[in-house]
Amino acid sequence: MLLTPAFAACSFFAPSLDEYARSRGGAGGAGGQGQAGQDSAGNGGTLATAGTGGGTEGGDANTNAGSGGASGEGGAQAGAPGEAGWAGAVTVGQVVAPSDVALQAVITRGLPEFGALTGYGATEANAAQTDPPRDAPTYKPYDSLAPAWWDDLVAEQLQARVTTVLFPTHGAYSLTATDMTGPDAMNPRRLAAWVSALDRAGASGLFQAACFVDMPSLQAVSNNLHAQPAGTIMDLSVASDWNDVIWLRGIKPWFDTIPSTSWHTLRSNPDSGVVNPLIEFGSLPASSFSNGAGHLSTQLSALATAFQSAYNSYPNFVLDSSWFTIEPGLSSNRYVIGKNNLITQAPSSAAFTTYQGLTVGTAVPGFTDPTYYSTGDPKFHDASLVIPRHTTDSYGTEVVTLVTGLAAGVQNQAQLTVLQNFTDLAQWSGFYRSSAKDWHTPSEYLNLVRRYSDPQTVTLRLEAEGCDKYSDTTPGNSAGAFLRSGDLDVRSLNTGSGWAVTNTAAGEWLEFDQVDFSAGNYKFVIKYSTSGSASIAKRIQLLIDGERLTPIIASNTVNADAFGTTLLAEHVMPHGPHDLRVRFIDGLVDLDWLFVLKTSPVLSLQASGGTFMSAREGGGSTVTADAAKAAIFERFTFDDLNGGTLADGDQVYLQTFNGMYLSVEGGVLTAAQRTPGTPETFTVHGMSAGDITSGSTLALATSDGKHYLTVGAGSAVDGTGTSIGTAQTFTVGLY
Repeated sequence: MLLTPAFAACSFFAPSLDEYARSRGGAGGAGGQGQAGQDSAGNGGTLATAGTGGGTEGGDANTNAGSGGASGEGGAQAGAPGEAGWAGAVTVGQVVAPSDVALQAVITRGLPEFGALTGYGATEANAAQTDPPRDAPTYKPYDSLAPAWWDDLVAEQLQARVTTVLFPTHGAYSLTATDMTGPDAMNPRRLAAWVSALDRAGASGLFQAACFVDMPSLQAVSNNLHAQPAGTIMDLSVASDWNDVIWLRGIKPWFDTIPSTSWHTLRSNPDSGVVNPLIEFGSLPASSFSNGAGHLSTQLSALATAFQSAYNSYPNFVLDSSWFTIEPGLSSNRYVIGKNNLITQAPSSAAFTTYQGLTVGTAVPGFTDPTYYSTGDPKFHDASLVIPRHTTDSYGTEVVTLVTGLAAGVQNQAQLTVLQNFTDLAQWSGFYRSSAKDWHTPSEYLNLVRRYSDPQTVTLRLEAEGCDKYSDTTPGNSAGAFLRSGDLDVRSLNTGSGWAVTNTAAGEWLEFDQVDFSAGNYKFVIKYSTSGSASIAKRIQLLIDGERLTPIIASNTVNADAFGTTLLAEHVMPHGPHDLRVRFIDGLVDLDWLFVLKTSPVLSLQASGGTFMSAREGGGSTVTADAAKAAIFERFTFDDLNGGTLADGDQVYLQTFNGMYLSVEGGVLTAAQRTPGTPETFTVHGMSAGDITSGSTLALATSDGKHYLTVGAGSAVDGTGTSIGTAQTFTVGLY
């Protein structure tokens, strides 16, 4: 039994006895008859003597754990009768409506956006390379020529909840629409595989794509077209190459492949039909290009005209700063709206530039230039070529490099922060699942991105095969799919895409670590199938930060290839990261995914004068009550900290439509906080008995218990009311 590298996370709950038992090698319990767990770190669970339970999982979850509780579920709480360690009776899982497992698009309006610069020329040989070393992905075979590679990529993009994907174009050698040849296997026609993978994942419409023109690669396209020796410098004064190389073989194949409904735009009014697709251009090194001065602006205008002729809209260009160095006059080109550079060396792990009011930047989780490993190069082992993923500050506190960059994107309110590079292996700047020793968990960087890209996260799908750690009681991967190494049993689905954890035995589990939640009520749903005798109950349990929730019995499916969905649990989650463990009490269940759905009520608040409270563009320094109707800016999520239905006396957080928390300090109401605390806490006062429902009237007390949200002069809302009157009451409406 093997566990992937684990991360000792802080828990929002007190450690249960079961957590303590695992850290000591298993403690057993008073639950029923069962086999004691054993592990390599110590003794497993003691043999239980009563009821129907068994030994605990046993083993240290941060090392190679041994087999645990193979013959029973495992008691955790001494003295508890029967199935120990949770409250409530075990019942058959509830039927789940399809809408409860449908992924919702990330809301970006009013928020800084993050875009994943995603290469697609990966090969298994590069993924497994050890000299120079690679942070190998957990998935194998890592070959972007296979459709399954794209399925895994989409799953990781969905877990990171990025809204924008920047796909490079390295150009095509041929104008033939079916020809896929080009530098580094990144002919943009290959992106049709991504579009197909989105369809298979039920994720069409959840992403926008932007074109990143990797200019040095187009030098190779030019040399191929003109039958010139490799390395021949491309002359940018040759106008015919603007069309034949950059446009026809570089940019147009990209936009012919990605549907126009998925094109990413910058600087377009969200409420208008204006579409100006984003094209970002990489650097123009002197080793690849000549004679750019005096020609670059004309070239870009020609490309914009060609784009308009082909697609009936004009593009927006964001350029590497080297373009402006070569031709400063580019600042007057109407199609150039931004500057942005990629990160190439230490010490900076993020950089942002504001150009004509548009802020664009780049961030990496780490970076190592391949030159660092070139023994004959003058910069061999030059520290300036390495940006470590984790460092410590002067107080010895760990600093996560990516967090610094993501936080800078928020601080700068960047219209786009490019995450460089989502699948990169060579430069250690990749975002993907990996069990590399300096990654806290395999999904560390996907989870960190989501913390900033989707602060509320109403829906999230966590693939079972992509779990961060697990307990498996049999050696090896019995189905031989997906994982590069380890004992977790994973099989391919018979639908032609995706994977499922299979051959589960009693007491086995898998875990997703450090999954961020905004505060509120949640449903947890699984997609599963069953095997074995229909007479055997298949109990499944969710543990959150070690706290055992009441298990459910999964209804038998027709066969192991007939997957269904069922409600696993409902729970109130505090804001912050949590560990989610799915435990197979009896085994005989195949698990496809765990789905998370936030169910906190989304309400409008109508002031006494008939207008609605509003946080325009998601919030900021001013919240008003002057909206004539309840639309997107007038929706507020009530995060009930007590759980259950909303009622008089409940403490709540209030989130705007894009996830910002309302906050009152010194009587001033704002809507710009990403993390809740005392100033973000309100108490509901219902004006009549019973639960708060549509049509109810309420007042909202601020955290000091002495003041109330109040509609004042000019319809501004603040927290200065000292008693409940007309100006302090709101009528609730369902959004």
